[in-house]
Amino acid sequence: MSKRLLIVIAFVIVIIALAIAIPKISPGGQATTTPTEMRIEFIKEEMKRVSFGVTESIGAQKSEALTITEDGTAFYNVNVEGERGSQTKFQADAEELKRIRALIAETGFMQIPKEQFDAGDNVTEFTRYTLTATLGSNTKTIQWVDEESSKDSVPALLTRLKDSLLELTKDHQ
Repeated sequence: MSKRLLIVIAFVIVIIALAIAIPKISPGGQATTTPTEMRIEFIKEEMKRVSFGVTESIGAQKSEALTITEDGTAFYNVNVEGERGSQTKFQADAEELKRIRALIAETGFMQIPKEQFDAGDNVTEFTRYTLTATLGSNTKTIQWVDEESSKDSVPALLTRLKDSLLELTKDHQ
């Protein structure tokens, strides 16, 4: 009797394993994998708010833009006070890109519900960041300001992504 029980238990385990494995190895099960195509556009702007009494204006004193294509080619542009600055083209480090891809695809960046984190009303100088990530056919853009200037709490994931992307540009400034 105990041999039959062991056979039934083994049979149930095999059925459960197949139920888990078949969707992952079948062509229809590929929907759960992370898309391989990734494009990133990251902008860092040093902003200044100027008040003219009744009205006010916010403008970028310096702007840095990093664009990373699907093949890892990166373009880094710097503009100061509206004047066209330098442009550098380089190949982004494969390991660093892998880490950035993991931060975007696997930690919930694409699911962050809020798309904008504004500066407080009394803040006159701050740094604003804009990150647009495209994974396959999904695109997400989030804009935020540095933590000490923000009205709201900025998710730690955005700070980690910012630090990683700025690290890529360090040798190309």
